[in-house]
This record gives sequence, structure tokens and C-alpha cells, in this order.
Amino acid sequence: MRKHHALALLAAGALALAACTPANTRSGSVPTAIKAGQSWVVTRPIVAAQVLDTCSRDSPARHADGVSGYWAPSRAQIDALESRLQQLQPTIAEPARSGRQYVGFIAQGRQLIYINAFTLPDHDKTNPAREAVRACDGGAAFWGAVYDPQAGTFSDIATNGGF
Repeated sequence: MRKHHALALLAAGALALAACTPANTRSGSVPTAIKAGQSWVVTRPIVAAQVLDTCSRDSPARHADGVSGYWAPSRAQIDALESRLQQLQPTIAEPARSGRQYVGFIAQGRQLIYINAFTLPDHDKTNPAREAVRACDGGAAFWGAVYDPQAGTFSDIATNGGF
């Protein structure tokens, strides 16, 4: 019985470690870091641009001076952002329950983080660590916001249109 318990703990530890390793390590590409839980930091520029290419809500990419480049937020910056998610209430009900993709982008010389939040069906095959989660419509199950890591504040909070 102790051997089975030890193997289960070892397997759980391996899974936790895997969640912290880069998901894409092909040479010539920037890895997408997976954060434990239900959030992912998107660092590949092509995927970041797709995340910001929203269908039925506003985002920084929809403005002429909205995005001039991309950067990779640190683990500490994401942890600080996530510790403040409750500030989005009541505009966003239970923001921490949504899956979230984070994109570091530069706008008017400032480093900001875009939050692409979503609720996917249980059996959805989308891998948020490697591809943009995009939905047209879907209402409040899909939302976005901009986070300023220097100020610790959120702005530009928007939900998708209805069905």
C-alpha cells in the first residue's frame, strides 16, 4: 500500500513539474509557458496576435495605436494580476473561474497585459497553451481586459456579444 501511495505522489509531482515546462521547444520559436491551473502565458507573436484579434468585443488590436509589439510577462507579474482578479467584479462574475490567456503587449511605450478569458466545453480539444481561443458571440462566458502591471489596475473590460 505504501508503494502505491509513493508512486501516486511521484506521478502527481511529475505532472506538476510538466505544467511548469515550456510546451513548445522547437528551435527558432519562443516557447509558450504553461502556468499551473487554468491560465496560460502566450509568448509566440503569431498566437498573441490571434488572441488580440477578437471577433465580437473590443481589444487593443482594434485601435491604430493599440499594439506596437509583444513581450513575455514574468511569473511574478501574472501572480500579481491573478491576485487582483476579484477587482473585475461585479463587471465580470467570478473572473477566476474562467480559463485565461495572457498576452504581454506594448501600447504607447507601456508594457501591458491583455487577458483573453473563456469558458470552454469539457471535451473541447483546444489547447490554450498553443493556440488562440477565439469565439464570436458567447456573451459573458468570453471576456477580455487590459492589466497594467506597473499600476496594478485593470481597464478596457469587455465581454463578447450575445448569441
